[in-house]
Amino acid sequence: MSWEARRTIAVLFIAIPLLIAIYLCFNSHLLYRNNLDVTEGYVIGRILVIIFTLYLFSKIGFSIFKSTETK
Repeated sequence: MSWEARRTIAVLFIAIPLLIAIYLCFNSHLLYRNNLDVTEGYVIGRILVIIFTLYLFSKIGFSIFKSTETK
C-alpha cells in the first residue's frame, strides 16, 4: 500500500470521529430513547462508550499518519 493511500486512510480515521462528535452535539436524541424512564446512568454509559470508540478511531488515524510522515 502506498504512503498516499495510508495518509488518506489516516485522515479519514481522524475526520470521521470528529464529524460524528459534531453531529451528536447537535442531534442528542440518538443518545437516549424517547422514553420518560431513561436513567441518567444509561445515558452517561452510552456517551462514554461513544467517546471511547471515537478516541480509538482517532488514535489509529494518528498512528497511521505518523507512520507516513517518516517517508
